[in-house]
Amino acid sequence: MIPRIRYHVVGQDDYMLTIDVAPDGVFAIDYGDYTSHKPSRGNIDQAQLEKLTAAIDALGAPAQLPAPEGATGFMADLSIGEGSTLKHFRFWEGALEQQPELKALIRTLEVLG
Repeated sequence: MIPRIRYHVVGQDDYMLTIDVAPDGVFAIDYGDYTSHKPSRGNIDQAQLEKLTAAIDALGAPAQLPAPEGATGFMADLSIGEGSTLKHFRFWEGALEQQPELKALIRTLEVLG
């Protein structure tokens, strides 16, 4: 079992992405653009579960990585766990290069669908 994961990013124009992963391994991906990307659902397989677990275990303390002055999009929220175990990360996606562990988890989530 994995903790509940919710990843949400809002880009520029109409870009939006939400990925929800339930503790039982059921995931939902909503691209926010129903004309070219219909929402998808599925179940995490064993290999994906192992990658997600390893990526979560490698994370450090929750981070706040603000966008540089003048940036207008691609702010992301990542929540892992619930209640007293909740870890919340808020970051500009351009800062992922500075946080390789966080980047690894985000990339693992993005390829679920």
